[in-house]
Amino acid sequence: MTNNADGGSGTIGATELGHTEVLPRCYTRRVAVKKISISLDSEVFARAKRAAGSLGIPLSTWLSQAAEEAAALAEARTALAEYIEVYGEPDEAAMAETRTRLDKAGVGQWETTDEATARMTALARLRGQLPTEPQRRAG
Repeated sequence: MTNNADGGSGTIGATELGHTEVLPRCYTRRVAVKKISISLDSEVFARAKRAAGSLGIPLSTWLSQAAEEAAALAEARTALAEYIEVYGEPDEAAMAETRTRLDKAGVGQWETTDEATARMTALARLRGQLPTEPQRRAG
């Protein structure tokens, strides 16, 4: 594989132990890629291509992200089924209490631009990315 600046494949790669690692232009880190052939309904293909195009990403990247989301959802459903098998169906009263506590904490509620800015600033301070006190200027 090549790393072509002139719009070639845009990948770099090395074969190790029978699988290839490539770095497509859309990735910022090296990932193992499995090339496959799939069949899609023509309308599904057209919709997926439009969706990828609207995001400015390659169709393969869009399909990979969609597969990741679908796999995560399938795993969550499996985990829920396993939980129910062990502990039974959630109690309605407990679910109502949990919803009330989440609502009270503001989980899932919209935030204003000022609230989002304050939250991001606080997180940056916690990460050491901003000074803890505002810089003062002489004068």
